[in-house]
Amino acid sequence: MAAKTERREKGSGSIAQRSSDGMWVASITLPSHGGKRRRKVVARKRYEDAVAALRQMRRDLDRKGDLATSSPTLATWMQTWLDRVAAPRVKPRTLTTYRGYTERYIVPAIGRTRLDKLTPTHVAELHRYITSPTTDEIRAGATALSSTTALQAHSILRRALTDAMREGKVTTNVADSDHIDAPRKAVATRSALSADQAATLLRSVAGIHDEAVHWSIALLAGLRQGERLGITREAVDIDRGVLTVSWQLQRLRWEHGCGERGREGWPCGLRRAGSCPRRRMPIPAGQEAHEVYGGLWITRPKSRSGWREVPIVGLLGDVLTRHLDAVPPGDAGLILHRPDGHPVDPRDDSAAWHAALARAGLPDVPLHSARHTTATLLYELGAPEQTRVQIMGHSSATTTAGYTHVADPLMRDAMTRLSALVEGRAIAG
Repeated sequence: MAAKTERREKGSGSIAQRSSDGMWVASITLPSHGGKRRRKVVARKRYEDAVAALRQMRRDLDRKGDLATSSPTLATWMQTWLDRVAAPRVKPRTLTTYRGYTERYIVPAIGRTRLDKLTPTHVAELHRYITSPTTDEIRAGATALSSTTALQAHSILRRALTDAMREGKVTTNVADSDHIDAPRKAVATRSALSADQAATLLRSVAGIHDEAVHWSIALLAGLRQGERLGITREAVDIDRGVLTVSWQLQRLRWEHGCGERGREGWPCGLRRAGSCPRRRMPIPAGQEAHEVYGGLWITRPKSRSGWREVPIVGLLGDVLTRHLDAVPPGDAGLILHRPDGHPVDPRDDSAAWHAALARAGLPDVPLHSARHTTATLLYELGAPEQTRVQIMGHSSATTTAGYTHVADPLMRDAMTRLSALVEGRAIAG
């Protein structure tokens, strides 16, 4: 059959017959991305079908403003997105979270779907997979989880699809609010110790030096676990009565550095990334992080508002002073460490917290409840909301330089009253 030719307006597309197999190829020029010329191409056996395909591409381009040029599966795109797009942007622990949600939920639920074929129905299927897996899915390893987990997976998928749109791989983000509602966060009752219970715990560990300093900081400074374990000697200024929260201790996850993973596994032949001879830690450019010992790293706080100063007053000041006089700093200048100077593993720290509660005869609450205790007691003492936000280092804190300074007398007053409340109960007990 002779090749058909027809004159078309510039930018309206073209049709030509491919000599290698006789297929009719319709193509249309798309908006450039980063100066790169792009075209959408489809092939059909019949000329009439190619004409129809070209007309459809024109209509879609007029309506959407752009068209996807290639379509990997969602699983393939998620891996590319994590390695190339997300890794340079986010902190290592956040990237580890993204990978975990991708591997456990997004890929098993809808990973085989082509990126350009995703619909809001697929996103709803992801929600269902997490909150209400079928019997077969449970046998395959799925577990029924809360809507909070579904919300996190949804948010990660939405971010990945936003970047896919920027690269022209999809024209619509089917996970955004215009197409589907995100799952609602599950309502959870946060446990916290009362002032009497906090005093009971501190009274119980008063004679155990290491635990006295650990749990006094946890209850009277409101630090996150990683922030507490990452306190360095230079961060404690007893004379000024200031504890600077500027580092956090975290266990980070290694990545393979030997190349791309294939069907047969990683090029190095090893499964664990930590055993890869070219292993790497995905620390984004411009982010400070240092390995201290055995996979434990100190990194900057999770947000600018997390980098703050907390008043050292009353009982907390006494305990910290005794500790610094008796125990020299360990690795990287950490004031809280094992007897050999190495950092405390967060898992061991959590186990010690639960053991301390058991010895004191108190309810077994999560370690993060110590932070909730601080916030709750400050609220009960009538500390202003902005003062509580600054002390706790929440992301809603608004300061011009990203730091919170204890020059604010309201902060020192609130912490003084908190210490007096707990210390008074401890003495009375």
